[in-house]
Amino acid sequence: MFKHALACCLLVLALLQVQAQVVQITPEKPQRGEKVTITYHPGAAGAAIGKDATEVIINFTYSTFYELPWKLPMTRQGNDWVVSFVLQRYATFATFYLQSGELIDKPAADRHYSVAVYKDDKRVRDGFLHESYSLGAQMPKSPGIHALQLELLRKELANYPDNYEAKVREQSVLMAMAKTPAEKLEHRIEARKIIAAQFEKNPTFGGNLNKVTMGYLIIGENSRLDSIRKVVSKRFPKSDLAKDYLITAIGKEKDTVKKIAQLEALLKTGNESGENSTDIHRMLFEHYTAAGDAAKAVYHARRSLGAANPYTPLTLKTIAGELTKAKLAPDTAITYAEAALKIADRWPIGVIRYFPEYGHILPFVADSTRSRTVAEARSGLYSIIALNKSYLGNRAEALNYAAKAEAAGANKESLMNVALVYEQAADPKKAFDVLWHVLLKDPSDTVAIAAAKKNFLKFNTSETEFNAKVKNLEALKMTRLKAALKKQLMNKPGPELSGLTDLKGNAVTKAMMQGKIVVLDFWATWCVPCMQEMPYLQKVYEQYKHHPNVMFMVINSGARNTIKDALGWEAKNPQYTFPLYFNNDPDIGEKVGFTLIPTIAVIDQQGKMQFRTIGFEGAELEHKLTAQIEVLLEGK
Repeated sequence: MFKHALACCLLVLALLQVQAQVVQITPEKPQRGEKVTITYHPGAAGAAIGKDATEVIINFTYSTFYELPWKLPMTRQGNDWVVSFVLQRYATFATFYLQSGELIDKPAADRHYSVAVYKDDKRVRDGFLHESYSLGAQMPKSPGIHALQLELLRKELANYPDNYEAKVREQSVLMAMAKTPAEKLEHRIEARKIIAAQFEKNPTFGGNLNKVTMGYLIIGENSRLDSIRKVVSKRFPKSDLAKDYLITAIGKEKDTVKKIAQLEALLKTGNESGENSTDIHRMLFEHYTAAGDAAKAVYHARRSLGAANPYTPLTLKTIAGELTKAKLAPDTAITYAEAALKIADRWPIGVIRYFPEYGHILPFVADSTRSRTVAEARSGLYSIIALNKSYLGNRAEALNYAAKAEAAGANKESLMNVALVYEQAADPKKAFDVLWHVLLKDPSDTVAIAAAKKNFLKFNTSETEFNAKVKNLEALKMTRLKAALKKQLMNKPGPELSGLTDLKGNAVTKAMMQGKIVVLDFWATWCVPCMQEMPYLQKVYEQYKHHPNVMFMVINSGARNTIKDALGWEAKNPQYTFPLYFNNDPDIGEKVGFTLIPTIAVIDQQGKMQFRTIGFEGAELEHKLTAQIEVLLEGK
């Protein structure tokens, strides 16, 4: 143990020396509220990026600096690259490496540069805890990761003995390091004691219950979450938390009459100004809106808002949109839309975190993304107002707001509303023109096609002409898409795929893929987005399944899947006929360049990886993947 600790200390010292030579972080012990400056010296000994670099980017691999982008550009100053930022009130720790094109600079193969936050000369609470978590990104396959995590967790507990999460995590790591089942059980029992003690501290406070459930998730006992809720409901039936659990349970009731009666009865016994009563009013608003009861819908809408928070603009728009869709209370719908317009510049974007001690934490959002999102929100709100003005018979104001909606970041939602306004104003040509903009982005949108056709035939009776326009539109979109994709060719060496087999266990060989375009799709049976992707993947496969130069390999690659799981999935889903494979290579993600599934990589005829799509992109996948294959068939 002493030798291991000494080796770790020597390694850390060596890494700090490299970091000091290549990367300079000032101040040395940055405090919350202080400005931190990171300077990269490309001319220093050991620097991987040369002085001739045209850009250097900081890639955060673990970070609680939520206000910063995960990719942070640096600025050249003389021969160095520099970036500065202020540490926020919640900052604890971050790791990063530097990148310039294909060049990556790290202090070691399994270590990244780091910024640790201090209070005076002491690391802030959770600093060592979060550093232990960061090792998963720095050295995920290292056999010594658990020992290093344990050292960091014990440093955290030496500074903050009452750190609940660190105590649970310590037992979790000891479970992973246990050499016998008995030893593992010993640490599991200790973890359960820690979690149980945390529960008893404040069993009816939601924030505390979140910590308790997190503890069980850390030690892999997910099934205990429902039992905790039952305990709270049984021991403290009158608590707000028990009421919240009850509301959730009622919301799952399939008998609508019974559900509404239970919700109405619950309101009579509780405080309508309480936080969880907003959930009751929200469900009742949705019910009465769908039922066409304007008076009750409006009543519950007002009481479903709750306290102001970062999601308030979206909540106001949702209420306005639901009333508009149901053609109920147009004056009220306009009022809610106007209220949302007044605070549209605060539109919620990205992952908004909430911590009891810090409140809501807004994420970094690029100015271009914020401008676009706010413009689209305004357009949607203008279109809602326009449609309701039309329902009220005020045609002039309806057309005025429709014009505003078209001019301000119009998207599909707002354009569909604007088309309805023009349709109600007896102007089918304008309605068609607006719908055509929707179809320019997605020629396969069946709802937009039907609406466009209805309006087209009002001023042009030729259905043949309409069908020809739609066909030409699809060809135009494909041409544009291929032109864009030709600029995105990766030209990277294709991954080595020796770990793949078909579902009979036969190995995949290079000869099978020689001279072919190979579509690699990585998925798992438990991956919901993967399942959503399958119908679109099947459509593309149908187009090319007989093409001699195109090969599909749909690869089961989930860490928690076996070849038996893949076979079972295949048997239950006969509608999918693309060929299935299984991955036995634990490094496949690193070789292809993904950490999330689904991921699709397209290899060209020369064996180079030209396209890679990480995550599910919706119906657009069908068009995009088809265009990628066509670009490669045409010879790029």
